[in-house]
Amino acid sequence: MAAINAAVMHALACQYAAAPSEASLREAAEACFPLCALIARRFQSRGAEYDDLFQVACLSCVSALKGFDPERGLKFTTYVTPTVTGAVRNYLRDQAPLLRAPRALRQQAMELEKAREAFLALHHTEPTARQLAGQLGWTLEKVLTAWAAQAASRVSSLEETDENGLTLAQQLPFLEPGFAQMEQREDLSRALALLSGEERRLLSLRFHERLSQRDAAARMGKTQMQISRMERRLLNALRKELT
Repeated sequence: MAAINAAVMHALACQYAAAPSEASLREAAEACFPLCALIARRFQSRGAEYDDLFQVACLSCVSALKGFDPERGLKFTTYVTPTVTGAVRNYLRDQAPLLRAPRALRQQAMELEKAREAFLALHHTEPTARQLAGQLGWTLEKVLTAWAAQAASRVSSLEETDENGLTLAQQLPFLEPGFAQMEQREDLSRALALLSGEERRLLSLRFHERLSQRDAAARMGKTQMQISRMERRLLNALRKELT
């Protein structure tokens, strides 16, 4: 694919704005393809297919071309880059529940759900992560990882009806106080699913078991400085993802 040429992109965008036609739109869009490819590659590690991200980027770019007004004094690249980046981010956010976890994680998530249902049937209360770990003979970290994968792969439809013919939307009380908390938990689960196993283990040690950085470093076979840097990096990544 050709290199990104901001001057050519701007000139062709202005040309299309001055005399819109299918031919000029196609030419301007093709000049933007390298930029769309670059943005798609930046987000490829989030779990979505590159081709899907590239298509989203290209469609957003075409919309940007149709809305570009050269008289505002902006360079087209200044206008289109955040537009396309935002479209890709929104696509990833909206599609996050549909992104498939690795096969092993999906299998663990199914085992976790069976264990949860068995515990619920026996005790008539939702189990904690530690209780599920004991029931399955897993480590707490393995339960938390499977839990995050399960949340990231779950798809719920507001139009799906239960045995009484009621949709989920109809069952939710107006301004339910716990609904916002549920959304926050789901957002957090999706964000956690983007972390590596080592990063999730550090979170578990530091914020679930409440170990100090020194103790967490000893547990993970790292120096306290490495743990401090890793913690700062992953917390910044989570904060960025959640906002």
